[in-house]
Amino acid sequence: MSAVDILEDEHKLISRVVRLLPSVSREVDSGFVDEKLLSDLADFFSGFTDGCHHAKEEDLFFPALVRRGVSSRGCPVGTLKMEHQQGRSIVKALNSAVQRYRQGEEGAARGISAVLNDAAELYTAHIWREDFLLFPMSGKVLVDEDRASLAKDFGKVQERFDSAFRERYERLVDSLEARVAAGTAASGERLSAPASQA
Repeated sequence: MSAVDILEDEHKLISRVVRLLPSVSREVDSGFVDEKLLSDLADFFSGFTDGCHHAKEEDLFFPALVRRGVSSRGCPVGTLKMEHQQGRSIVKALNSAVQRYRQGEEGAARGISAVLNDAAELYTAHIWREDFLLFPMSGKVLVDEDRASLAKDFGKVQERFDSAFRERYERLVDSLEARVAAGTAASGERLSAPASQA
């Protein structure tokens, strides 16, 4: 697989999770917070999206484009790197909002819902920009030597993770989809909203 093929394939898995976020947000708005599901979402965005996918882009793909004359500032590389940072901030905000919810803080459930909606908006637009702007542009900028080097280097990034890394996250996404579709937390305790948040 080429570097672009690998990144696009990873986008498909990420997009499956992004599509769940509005439903999870609505569930939170209805008065229920599934902490296990929210923890799994944070794990996916931190471990797979940022730790694996963004690592390939920021450490390898973007620098290859910059070496071929694409500016590291502004659109597209600078903008996409800024959005990666926004994604990291969203994961921190989600974990923080869940913690505030556990402590019974008034309005924390609304905070969780807002973070989920922010994540859905960010990642939907971000993936579109990469799939339909960045990757086609890279086909005009990168040469065969770059493509071969990227494919080899992407393999090295994957070696940082155990052989079951992708499979673990695919199973997690399958589980998230099933749990959201069922409207219940099949593998985690579903908690009613504290009285202060009802």
